[in-house]
Amino acid sequence: MQEISFNEEISFKWIRGDDEEETLEFYGEDGEPLDFTGSRFDCDIVPVSKGERICLSSTSESISVKNNKVTFIISHDKTEQVDWTQAKWDLQQTNGQGLIKTLCGGKITLRKDITPRKDITYDVPQR
Repeated sequence: MQEISFNEEISFKWIRGDDEEETLEFYGEDGEPLDFTGSRFDCDIVPVSKGERICLSSTSESISVKNNKVTFIISHDKTEQVDWTQAKWDLQQTNGQGLIKTLCGGKITLRKDITPRKDITYDVPQR
């Protein structure tokens, strides 16, 4: 879990095709935890080179929110077929009044996996 200041640049290192989860914890200037009750969150991940944008949202359950903690849930299927190694991202909050604020952003480094996912059926020899 990372404690975040507004507009902070944050770097993540992920492995292609893995399930990833990142939790960010937000505090106000007074040091008090922020309350995100009633807010919507969206995060777009855009490759630096060519590639498709990955969109995460609290409306699709790929972002979960509890009090001042925002968790990104990136399922393996979102990255297992991509070719990029660097991407930029940001996190936007839309509060209950419809006001939009970019809270933070940064970059993602995606390392290619060594062992690709395989659907394997193991045969057990009969005796």
